[in-house]
Formats: sequence, C-alpha cells, structure tokens
Amino acid sequence: MGNRARVEILRRLSMLGPSTIGRLQAAVDISRPSLNRHLDILAQAGLVLTDPPAGMRHGKDVVYVVQSARVRELTKQYASYVVGA
Repeated sequence: MGNRARVEILRRLSMLGPSTIGRLQAAVDISRPSLNRHLDILAQAGLVLTDPPAGMRHGKDVVYVVQSARVRELTKQYASYVVGA
C-alpha cells in the first residue's frame, strides 16, 4: 500500500463497491495501463480480489473487490511498526 495511487484505488474501490476497471477508471485520475498495473499489484498482495480470477477470464469483464480484512490487518501491522510495538 506504500504508493499514493494504490491507496487512492483502494479508497475509491471501497467507496464504489465491486467494480469493473471501466467504472473504477472513471473515479480515479490514472491511465488505464497504470490502473491495470496497480490492480495487479494489489491483487498479488491480497488486498483486492478479482472475479473471475486471473487465468479464467477469457474475454469476461473482471470485477474488483477490496479485501477489507486484509487492508485492516496490514494497517494494524504498519501502525505497530511505526510506534515500535
């Protein structure tokens, strides 16, 4: 999450709910190639779930969903690190 664009994507996706890349792109000021790259990174980190999963898309629209529990877990770990706990 240590990237401003990725944090904004997570924020917007949380507000919008499950979204296609087109819907998400309309809400953020990021080029489509960059948005795809950031979403791939977020998915690899377990912060975003895709439906259908990678490798099973075959021309289908992909829906992205924030994994709120994972975001909370990483936020808590980061806060503990910052305060030295």
